[in-house]
Amino acid sequence: MLEDPSTPDNDPAANKETTEDPRIFCFERPEDLTAFELSVTKLIGRLHEREQSMFVSPRNVLRMNHGRQWVHSARAPEPDTSMHSISTEWLIPFKDIADNDLGLIARSILPVSEDMSRQFAQRMYGVVSAAAESVGNVVDAKIAGSVTASLIEMMSKIELGVDREGNVSMPQIHVGPEAYDKLAKALENMEPEVAAELERLKEEKSQQALQREAERRAKFRRTED
Repeated sequence: MLEDPSTPDNDPAANKETTEDPRIFCFERPEDLTAFELSVTKLIGRLHEREQSMFVSPRNVLRMNHGRQWVHSARAPEPDTSMHSISTEWLIPFKDIADNDLGLIARSILPVSEDMSRQFAQRMYGVVSAAAESVGNVVDAKIAGSVTASLIEMMSKIELGVDREGNVSMPQIHVGPEAYDKLAKALENMEPEVAAELERLKEEKSQQALQREAERRAKFRRTED
C-alpha cells in the first residue's frame, strides 16, 4: 500500500499558513484595534462634515436609516436621488510605523478627507447641474453677452427661498479661480443701470418668496374652536 507523502488536510500546522491573516496588526489586543479604527472613522467623519458644511448647511442634511434613494409619492419623479458611494484608499509605509512617526497620522488622514471632499463636491455639483438643466435654469455668459448680463438673466430665472427664521435666502455663486477673477472684475465695474436692475430683481424675487412662504404657512394654520 502506497502512502501519500503530502501533509493531511486536517493538520493544524499545515493549515496555519493558509488560514493566518496576512495583514500586519499594530495592536496585540483586538479591542485596541477596534477602538483605533473607530477613532479614525469618527475623525474622518468630522473632517468630512466640516468640508460638507461649506456647501450644505448641517440643518439641511438628512440621513437614511434604510434604503438607497428618496421616494415621495406626492411628488413628480425627481432627478437622481439614489445613494452613491464615495471611497478612497491610502498606503501607510511600515517604516514610519516602526519609527513611531506620529506625523504619519496627519499625512495619512488629511489626504483621505481631501479626496472624499473632492468626490462629494463633484457629485453635488453634478446633481445640481442636472436639476438646473432639467427645468431650463441654465445661463450661458457667451450667449448673454457679458458676465453682468448673465447675472441679470440668472436672477430673473431663479426663485428665492425663505429660511426657518423667515428671512429670504439669497443665492450663492460657486465658481473656479479663473471665473472668480472675471466675476469680481465685472461686479467692480458694473454700470449703474445694471446694478439698479439687479437690485430691482432681488427685491421682486424676495417679495415673491415671502408671499409663497406665507401661502405655504397658511395651509397649516389651525382654526380656533
